[in-house]
Amino acid sequence: MDYLGGIKTLAERSTLFAGRDLRIAMIANPSAGGFTIKKRAAQNERYLERALMAVENKPVLTRSASAVLYETKSSEHAGELAREVFSAAIADEEPDALYLVIIAGGDGTSLDVQTEYAHACILRKGTRLSDKVCLLRLPFGTGNDGSDGRTLDESFSLLTGAAHFEKQCAVRVYPAQGRESAQWFAFNIASIGIDAFITDMTNRMKRFLPGDFYKVCVDIACLFYGMHYTLGKMTVVMTKHDGIHVMNQSGRFLLMLMGASGYRTYGSNQKILPDANNVCGVREMTLGRKLSLRSGFKGGKHALYPETVLCKAEKMVIYYGERVLLQLDGEARLLYPADFPITMELTDPFILVIKPDAENVARE
Repeated sequence: MDYLGGIKTLAERSTLFAGRDLRIAMIANPSAGGFTIKKRAAQNERYLERALMAVENKPVLTRSASAVLYETKSSEHAGELAREVFSAAIADEEPDALYLVIIAGGDGTSLDVQTEYAHACILRKGTRLSDKVCLLRLPFGTGNDGSDGRTLDESFSLLTGAAHFEKQCAVRVYPAQGRESAQWFAFNIASIGIDAFITDMTNRMKRFLPGDFYKVCVDIACLFYGMHYTLGKMTVVMTKHDGIHVMNQSGRFLLMLMGASGYRTYGSNQKILPDANNVCGVREMTLGRKLSLRSGFKGGKHALYPETVLCKAEKMVIYYGERVLLQLDGEARLLYPADFPITMELTDPFILVIKPDAENVARE
């Protein structure tokens, strides 16, 4: 199936890009399950065929359109390819040019591309980029919690139905003072604790066997997390950007996280932020309590439990004195006591994405 050609056909007929010189760059991971798992691949092809049928009688609205496919060949290659595309966009002096960067892979591919986007816009001050590059994140992976639509059908509806551009923020994470050279970004959820341990286990298992092991790893983590990581006292200070105090929390926490917004999922659609709150913490509990509540947590009902802390905040400083894993959109890295305090904070909106209009959502 020629996804690139199909997407070009959809995009050049979308009112979003009317009168623009559209440059489509598709960064794809050919090993992603949406390409390699036969049942999913067949379903994805049907979704594209359905979308193409929806626009077959619509006229071309772009002034011009081109499309290039970039395939990843190794871990982190997506970021290198994205850097090449973004450099071309920054150098492009055509006033009507708009780059539509299609991310076709899993959460790791999406994280690599968007991290490079954040580096260009925020760290390297390439501010023009957020007005010249739009991202469309397709669900070709296992988790797909940060994709634009849970299925390709939903994603393609952004090109075939009524939609608009919108800028989103990210979560920027950086360690203790004096170590500012290390800065990381999450575009869905950043967290520390048992969920990062689950992510790490899931990724390790996926290296040997394809599939979604997240739910299995949740049960394993309940039993073994304390054997691998010491659960020490944590102090968390939550504020607005201007320093206005929101909440302080201290105690032994199984996890502490910040989302780019509320209503966020991770671990293959687990509702970790089930409402408008973008910060969630869960206090330590007995093993029996963990096992009895895990189905409620998976269903997004954890706001009902006294161990849960939920709030809205724009900045969160975490003080901790133990080794712990950090999770960024499905990728884990180890933090040491010297990294603390770490800061998680929302950036200003800068990621240009496509969102469905209200009437389009209502029809769906």
